[in-house]
Amino acid sequence: MKDIWLAGRVVLPDGIQEQGSVLVSNGRIAALNGSCPENAEPVWTQGTILPGFIDIHVHGGGDADCMDNTPEAILQMAKTHCTHGTTAMVPTTMTCEDKLLCQVIDCFGQARKFQTEGATLLGLHLEGPYFSAAGKGAQPVVAQRVPVRETLEAVLERGKGNILRWDMSPELAGFDVFARVCEEWGVMPAVAHTQATADEALAAFDSGFCHVTHFYNATSTFHKKNGIVYSGVVEATYLRDDVTIELIGDGRHIPKQSMQLALRIKGPDKICLITDSMRAAGVNTTHSILGARDSGVPVIIKDDVAQLTDLSAYAGSICTMDRALRVAHLEYGLPLEDVSRMLSATPARLCGLEKTKGKIAKGYDADLVVMDENFRVKSTYVKGVCQHP
Repeated sequence: MKDIWLAGRVVLPDGIQEQGSVLVSNGRIAALNGSCPENAEPVWTQGTILPGFIDIHVHGGGDADCMDNTPEAILQMAKTHCTHGTTAMVPTTMTCEDKLLCQVIDCFGQARKFQTEGATLLGLHLEGPYFSAAGKGAQPVVAQRVPVRETLEAVLERGKGNILRWDMSPELAGFDVFARVCEEWGVMPAVAHTQATADEALAAFDSGFCHVTHFYNATSTFHKKNGIVYSGVVEATYLRDDVTIELIGDGRHIPKQSMQLALRIKGPDKICLITDSMRAAGVNTTHSILGARDSGVPVIIKDDVAQLTDLSAYAGSICTMDRALRVAHLEYGLPLEDVSRMLSATPARLCGLEKTKGKIAKGYDADLVVMDENFRVKSTYVKGVCQHP
């Protein structure tokens, strides 16, 4: 593999180098801000070089979905999102029967084993099926399910080494068992699709839950129940410095002021920007399917977001990570350094990869995104290999 020398504006962990350079050798970052060696290929970006984006919540893209239950669908997702700057990703499942969930887990293992291009597949994010019907959103929750150790362990054994995170509604019975089993298996338990009170959320955090899925969306806040006013998951999360959150970055799910508030309270080291995208991401279409192609939920694409056909709820985004950057930085006015950390460094740490990914630093994987002056992707490098264009 020939060495590559990229020159341009570089977003580094400690700030932005307006006239910097990155030397890539053998798939890693070999040096910063030096001259181009004779044996390296010089690439003048005339733009901005950022660490590759890491999407920890992504259902689909390129007309493929994790729930299509084929390795090819997962690989198609990885290739599609890579063209938008994603260099590593965590495909996300939906609520389904255990049999189908195990089949999807097997498909992911096959895709990961044979992957040769696209965003690196880091592991799986299981979104459900232990969700509150009141907070289900577009999740196909039919019957309320309570986690049982034997069932949890059977799924985790099936996905051993391939599951990074599992979500649950903390107001349901068995949340403590769920958190304990996840901890035993090295899987991050996360709060999601919930109408929990703040007390219920705090009890879940005390039991081991340490992350909140698509914060603000399908998460409870200040509300009245049976004539009594309660705080919700949002307030409880803001009170806990040890709990991380993720924000959908499509500019539709979260208003400007809400994202600004989250950044002010939590800071960029506790926030991941995500796409939560479904199969219509990267595709020009007005109709699509959320979930499996043969059994999923029909949706329409309206106002740059997927919605249920009756327009009663959003049904996942059609976002890509480059769009999340443009929304957060250009539209919402968040500092580029903070946005970069939320797109790369923080998700890398949550995936246990803080020493190899998420930063432009010597010795790190050469996962890089080169963007033009309008923050459109010009090229994507995964471990030093140009994947796009």
